[in-house]
Order: sequence, then structure tokens, then C-alpha cells
Amino acid sequence: MKVFVVGTAGSGKSTLVKEFGAFLRSKDYDVMLVNLDPASDPIYHADLDIRKFVKTEEVMARYKLGINGALLKSTELMLNFVDDFRVSADFVLYDTPGQMELFVYSESGIEFVHRISDRFTAGIFMLDSTMVKTPENFVSAILQNVVVSLRLSIPTIAVFSKNDLFEIDIEKVIKELKLKSGVLAELMEKLVPVLDYSTVKHRPIKISSLKKTGFEDLLSALRELFCACGDLS
Repeated sequence: MKVFVVGTAGSGKSTLVKEFGAFLRSKDYDVMLVNLDPASDPIYHADLDIRKFVKTEEVMARYKLGINGALLKSTELMLNFVDDFRVSADFVLYDTPGQMELFVYSESGIEFVHRISDRFTAGIFMLDSTMVKTPENFVSAILQNVVVSLRLSIPTIAVFSKNDLFEIDIEKVIKELKLKSGVLAELMEKLVPVLDYSTVKHRPIKISSLKKTGFEDLLSALRELFCACGDLS
């Protein structure tokens, strides 16, 4: 299974790849860890590292670009090496760039994912639990999850990270949504059904890479994405 780990900067993508990869290996799975961030060295031993081919700091110097322009150019240049990243294992964990929007919202990033993907490809969308405490932030994060799944054209599991710092109560947040008033209330009411298009309503996956908890739930959810014998409910 190929798994793209996506999320906003600081949501814990690289730490999840490192610790969840170690967890999978402890279960005797064949696992490959892949760094797709051309701007950052991985915090784990990468079986494949895009920085062997493209480094954003070198792109900045070569093309005389600012950091955002260099990140976009780096993503474009990554396509030249996509065949090197089309690999197979029980689990291939792809650690995507820290600046999610520069990867997910660029044609080059989407094309990179499409060329690698097969019928057993999924996404993990990381949600920092400490950043989605309010109903407004929660709904905006779920909307991002849905958009990522649509743009990458792969089934995507929402995962709440940093559960050791804050454990989100999803039922409580949804109740608070329904108590909002005015225009915001109308907006929220229309957005709540969006939860049906994410995995949050059926099975909220809460993990702590620091304490190494929630990995069994995540593994089970990934299996069920492609298993006719079960679902996410």
C-alpha cells in the first residue's frame, strides 16, 4: 500500500512517518520511508529521498527565486525523477512537503501523486489537535481534508495528531456548532454534512507519535479502505 502523509506545517507528518513506520516494521511488514520534501532533510532514515535529486536551496540559487517560488519550482523539477519513486512494499509512506498548499495545490504536485498511485494508494491527512479546538477551526480543517482527497484523487483518512497534548472531543465540537447563531450558524449548518465525506464521523483516529498511541487504529483504518470485508464505520 502506498500512503501519502499530508498536512499543514507542524502537524507532525515527518514524526508520524518515522514512528508509524517503526510500528509497522515491528509488525513484520515490509516498509519503505520516502521523503518528498525538497526543502528539508528527513528526521528518519529515508529509503528514498527527493533531496538526492532536488534541493530547494540550490533551486533558489540557480533560478534566483524566493522561497515560495523555489518550492514551486522544486515540485516541478521533482517530476523528472518520479519513476525513481514508483516503488512497492507492504507499506510505502510518502512524507510530503511541509508547505502543503505548494504541493497539493500545484499541478506538478498532483501529477507526481497521480504517476505514483495505483489502486492501493491512500492518504493520511494530519490535523493538529491543538489547532482545531474551536468549531470554526474544526470545520475548516475537515474541509481541507475533503479538498485534499478530491485534488489528489485518493481516499484520505483524517488523523488527529498530538493527542498527548490535547484530546479533541468531536461530539462536543459538533454540538457547539449547532449552538452557533446568526450568519455563522447558517454557514456551519450547511458545512456539517461535509463530515459525511470524511472519515471523522465514522471513526476519529487520534494518535500521539510521541507516546506511540493510536497506531493500531490507524493501521486498521488503512486496511479497511481496500477491504471488502469491512468499512470505516
